[in-house]
Amino acid sequence: MSDSQDPADTVKELPLRPAASKTINDTQQTDPLPETSEDKPDSTPNSPKSQSLEELPIEIDQAKKKKKKSKARPKSKRGKNKPTGFEEYYVDAPITPEEFSAEKELYNVSRPLTHRIEDALLRYQKNRRLESDRRDVFLKYLAYGGVYVGQRMFGGLDGRDLQQLDSEQILQARAMTSVGKDKSNLAVDFDAVVRGFLTSFFPYYFNPDTEDMIKLATVTIRNFLSYLLYHDVCPEYNDNIDQARTSCDIATRELWNNQQLMAKGPGDFNSCCSLLFGGELHDTYTEGNQWRNSKDDAPRLTTEIARKIVKFALAGAGENRHALRFQELTENKTLCAVRIEDIDGFEITAVHPPGEVVREFYQTHAPDLVPVGKLLARTYRDPGMPDYDRSPEERVAQPERNFELFMEGNLLQYCYPGMKVIAPVWELNCGFHYFEDAYRTYGSNYTPLVNDLMLGWKEPRDLAKAESKAESDGEDDSSVTL
Repeated sequence: MSDSQDPADTVKELPLRPAASKTINDTQQTDPLPETSEDKPDSTPNSPKSQSLEELPIEIDQAKKKKKKSKARPKSKRGKNKPTGFEEYYVDAPITPEEFSAEKELYNVSRPLTHRIEDALLRYQKNRRLESDRRDVFLKYLAYGGVYVGQRMFGGLDGRDLQQLDSEQILQARAMTSVGKDKSNLAVDFDAVVRGFLTSFFPYYFNPDTEDMIKLATVTIRNFLSYLLYHDVCPEYNDNIDQARTSCDIATRELWNNQQLMAKGPGDFNSCCSLLFGGELHDTYTEGNQWRNSKDDAPRLTTEIARKIVKFALAGAGENRHALRFQELTENKTLCAVRIEDIDGFEITAVHPPGEVVREFYQTHAPDLVPVGKLLARTYRDPGMPDYDRSPEERVAQPERNFELFMEGNLLQYCYPGMKVIAPVWELNCGFHYFEDAYRTYGSNYTPLVNDLMLGWKEPRDLAKAESKAESDGEDDSSVTL
């Protein structure tokens, strides 16, 4: 096509669409143009209709950007799978010659023992991952042994200060334990402190309800004692420390049995004797009481059931002289029980679980009852409690007595020779004994110490001087005029 083509011909060649015809009946009409204020003089310039579309406020909802949730780090990166140093087969890595030379100088016998213990505590806590429960037990053990536990006064440091210190200075700055100079004159006995803490203080302060909690305490303390031996911190006390580790092993075996006996004792036989002959249950029992706990499905103990349990125990595990004497006193209505005074409880000397003959007897004649065994014990007075007020004549007139006690076989598994049971002991005039609820139970190496009383002790201050000083300060303040 040439450039000289006529414009009219060009228009004819363009594709054109015919215009739509408009009728009155058309339902769809084009929107009228917006009227201006000049067309309507009465309209106000501020009316919404007069505003242009650009001036109308339009809210546009914009989707807020969602923050990306940070993924939790795996346990391996958080250190949760990192060894704590208290695993069963964990051992310290061999030390290098340089470390050996440094420790030989650090733990030299010429240095005071308190300084060596402080340095050993710093390095032990650095090399072990002490979790919250384990840390509570360990720090309480240190405090029981005379170590001060807490932040040193005016010893706080921020990050800038720590950056200017070397590793040894940082270790000293973060120390939470120290041994005061006033403790240097005290006797040093690692074994006595371990026995006192585990047998006298720990069970009644922490009240462990699982066997794992008991092992946590004994394993932690034993691990620390092994650290002292491995690094030769105090070689002059190595034999004493080794004996303390043995005490930890004994406590591991005995403490859980003590807790079990306290929770499940004294057993059906002793409860029945308390109900029939004298004791706490005898004073509170009501024969016609029909009240029943809807949440307790255990059968209610009655005098009829109690007589059955006592008779079968005497017939199965008792001796003939006990059974005959019991029958004779029952027929004469002279059977009675007396509580043994001036004792705290009994110490077990021998345990005789029910034999095969006794089990067959129960299985044949009373399959609904638990077979009963026998305990041999002697009087026990708790050295940790105040002594009974007795005259010298009374002390001589009351020698040590031996007891013969009955108990179900499922409870005898928790008893062992040397166990101390703090409980009321009663004696029947037919020759055997029974006891009530066990208030406390102690192990075979029970050792009460005065360290219990020193926890939280503060040096006394003169209150008279403090009051006089406060009064003088008050007089000075009142004389000041503002």
